[in-house]
Amino acid sequence: MSRNQHTSLSIGMVHFKTGDTDGVSLEMDKWREVFVSEGHTVYYCCGQPPMMDNRSTIIPALSYFSKEASALNRGTFEYLGDFDSDSAYEEAMERNTIILTKELLAWVDACNLDVLIIENIWSVGLHPAAAIALERVVHERKLHVLAHHHDFYWERVTPISLTCKHAIRIADQYLPPHDREYKHVVINSKAQRALEERKGITANIIPNTFDFSNGPWQKDTYNSDLREVFGIKDEDVLLLQATRVVKRKGIELAIDFAQILEKRLEAYRNTALYNGKVFTDTSKVILMLAGSIENDAGAYLSKLQVKARMQNVTLIWIGDHIGHTRKRKGETKIYSLWDAYAHADMVTYPSYWEGWGNQLLEAVRAKLPIALFPYEIYQSDIRKSGFQMIELGQKESLSWDTQGLAQLPSNQIEQAANAACTVLFNRHARMDMVESNFKIGKESFSLNTLHTLLKPYTTTWSNTQW
Repeated sequence: MSRNQHTSLSIGMVHFKTGDTDGVSLEMDKWREVFVSEGHTVYYCCGQPPMMDNRSTIIPALSYFSKEASALNRGTFEYLGDFDSDSAYEEAMERNTIILTKELLAWVDACNLDVLIIENIWSVGLHPAAAIALERVVHERKLHVLAHHHDFYWERVTPISLTCKHAIRIADQYLPPHDREYKHVVINSKAQRALEERKGITANIIPNTFDFSNGPWQKDTYNSDLREVFGIKDEDVLLLQATRVVKRKGIELAIDFAQILEKRLEAYRNTALYNGKVFTDTSKVILMLAGSIENDAGAYLSKLQVKARMQNVTLIWIGDHIGHTRKRKGETKIYSLWDAYAHADMVTYPSYWEGWGNQLLEAVRAKLPIALFPYEIYQSDIRKSGFQMIELGQKESLSWDTQGLAQLPSNQIEQAANAACTVLFNRHARMDMVESNFKIGKESFSLNTLHTLLKPYTTTWSNTQW
């Protein structure tokens, strides 16, 4: 059949999970919004039940948390201890691939897909059998394919070592595949260069984006009690750490920042904040962690809690009360992440590694000042846009303590705390900063930008003849 540029496409988007607050899930939702606005139909497929009902098809074998997928991940990138031999590893990989191929083909056929967008499965390598299965599905059904790479297996924080010849072949052949008909997109210039140099694959850059069509999130009847529920006074200074609680987010640096900021604010007791509230003798700086915890068993959060107690910093984790959307879980009220932004006075973003930085754009959209560590992609791809940020130190100064926690020279954090005092108490300086950032975000990183960047792909897919 032939299609023209007005033809509605059936687009499948597949990832390990959907409907969550992680960067990949959030970007998927933005892409879907753009596709749907053009009249296309979008279907989700994932391995875990989503946090909200988004009509995803769930294939449990697609989850990298399964026992089989975890063993194959280790067997590919760490050691073969879960298998008796190289051949046993290879046989297990093929068994899982066959199962996944069959289930994915059933989903593709049920949705009558024209296009498959593969989110990170061909790059991060957490589920090698899924990567192989998806390549077989694309080949068998002759689908248009766009591989959307957020992270690569060689970027993992812990060192990797391909364990055997079969593991090497999988990494070379499927992470990602080399077929010239497949289109590839990455989220930053470093990834673009690495993919070309390591794999000989050319990719376009589509940065993270956000919906800037409205202003900041506001307090309303649903979220008005958020501070009270978690014991935070109106006159406290609330620092929001909106990221997941994982080690590379450098949250320990936010603790150091909160400690020094509270000391600086001693000089501002009984002074009006930017919002008219008075910072009283009993006011505190509160660091609120709103993100989920993954693959941690509480170890990192526990270290953060110990550090905060030792430094007399008030640290609150509310991740179990934050969801993709508002809802009630029994007697418990679940807030959206946007509700947390509505109550925050500042955002901390001390990540020392980010593929791009979704929470950065969220904070810009929320019209909040941001204290960030100038991570590599911020320096190379984002800073040039002109955003005004309070920078926590310098990349060259970063080191780690005996607990494996990141640290910076105190004088660098003190400079950031001084800058934070200005935007907490000087309303005009604060407005200049956040309004300028919002304008830049709207001009350069909005859904209109995403629409422009995706349009060439949808036009090509619609105009293709089968």
